[in-house]
Amino acid sequence: MLVKMSLSARIAWRYLRRPTDRLVSAVGAVSVFGLVIGVMALVISMALMTGYRDDLQRKLLGGNAEVFVYAIGAPIEHPAPLLASILEAPGVAQASPVVFQQAVVTTEKNTTGAEVMIKGIEPARGEDSPMLAKVIGPARRFAAPDGTSGVTVGKHMAARLGVAVGSPVSITVPNDSSGSFMPRTAGFIVTNVFDTGFYEYDARWMFIDLVDAQQLAGSTGANLVEVKLKPGADLERVADDISRRTFNRYAVSDWRDMNRQLFSMLKLQQLVLFIVIGLIVFVSTFNIVSTLIMTVHEKRREIGILSSMGERSKNIRRIFLWYGTMVGIAGTVAGIVIGTLVCWIITRFELISFPPEIAEVYFVSSIPFITRPLDLSLIALFTLAVSFLATVLPAARAARLNPVDALRHE
Repeated sequence: MLVKMSLSARIAWRYLRRPTDRLVSAVGAVSVFGLVIGVMALVISMALMTGYRDDLQRKLLGGNAEVFVYAIGAPIEHPAPLLASILEAPGVAQASPVVFQQAVVTTEKNTTGAEVMIKGIEPARGEDSPMLAKVIGPARRFAAPDGTSGVTVGKHMAARLGVAVGSPVSITVPNDSSGSFMPRTAGFIVTNVFDTGFYEYDARWMFIDLVDAQQLAGSTGANLVEVKLKPGADLERVADDISRRTFNRYAVSDWRDMNRQLFSMLKLQQLVLFIVIGLIVFVSTFNIVSTLIMTVHEKRREIGILSSMGERSKNIRRIFLWYGTMVGIAGTVAGIVIGTLVCWIITRFELISFPPEIAEVYFVSSIPFITRPLDLSLIALFTLAVSFLATVLPAARAARLNPVDALRHE
């Protein structure tokens, strides 16, 4: 390794490995340690925000779809022709009618009722979606063994309603289709208590068969059509194609439109977090400056000898530029490795999880810490750039050192 290095790099490496002054050695160790802490904090914070955003997006898409088609102000009374048109669009993998509405659920232990959202879906969708498979349950259908209509509830809602698998519930929905405005009520049996890790589902939604939802609503139609895309399909192009094929008679939106404010806020938070914690790295570079200044003072005799032997000032400057860069590389690599390891441990053992009252705010029960190569590359570039800039002034000072003054007191 040393053979391939330039003379300036080899001298810098020797200064870094074998400092002759204990104080300089201690300050150098502190500078590396401070850089490690700063880089590690950046890695963990970026992994936190990336993991939270990706996990939230995955769960949103796992239980819903990428594109939504609906009629404004009215349900889709005859969805079959619409489904056929959507499925003809390139990039569309699946189009499914959905019925959803607000309802009041009463149970034996909760006779006053609780307000929930009812979503009617086709049970077959669980075959293509791991998250919906959790929702529907191992039986792969919304029906009790005796044929009674079934309903699945999340673990938080089950605890609130005091129900378990096999418990009867009564679902009441408003009814304005006949003009009487009398509510409709139907009885169901809990067939599955699911845990998706997505608090919005686990605490507020109940899922039933699409046919049962239509009967409960007194309609044969649907509120909307959820469209799943093929891997790699262009979201905007598919949405525009669906609008054209349906002659713009329906509103077409995608999951980004419905959650744009949330994900924009998350991106802004990640940027602010990077800037704030990046200040830790910036402050830690002052230790590098201190180390270099002390090293220049300690090595002034060697600098004087090199200068008197004809070594050019730019090569003297390179010695300390290399010195600071090596400190930056050591701190950056160690910080990234330790930070990545900490993220893996937190994710592997789910060390960051929330109770229901906190999960209600953050929408998820636990957060994975995801380290992406792009994030690690940006952190490394930022840290190395700041570390290099911190070496410029001390290196310039060493290059301007007069050899006569350097040797005068030796």
